[in-house]
Amino acid sequence: MLNVKKSITLTGNITVKDGETEKQVVYLNANISRDRGNDNISQTIQDKALYAANKTEIRKDIETFTDQVYSIQDQEVMG
Repeated sequence: MLNVKKSITLTGNITVKDGETEKQVVYLNANISRDRGNDNISQTIQDKALYAANKTEIRKDIETFTDQVYSIQDQEVMG
């Protein structure tokens, strides 16, 4: 039997200027189920040194991403 589930996927990349180059420091991913499944948010730090040097600003970006996920979750619950 085939069971099809719907979900919403969000991805984000946080970059930091390292000299003259923009480098990706954090990758963000969220999956929000539309069929009462499991939701998840994950982050992957790809450059620990740049993360440590810029963590205040990066954490603000992570918070913004997470707030967007919560907003979609709230719409799905209420919708």
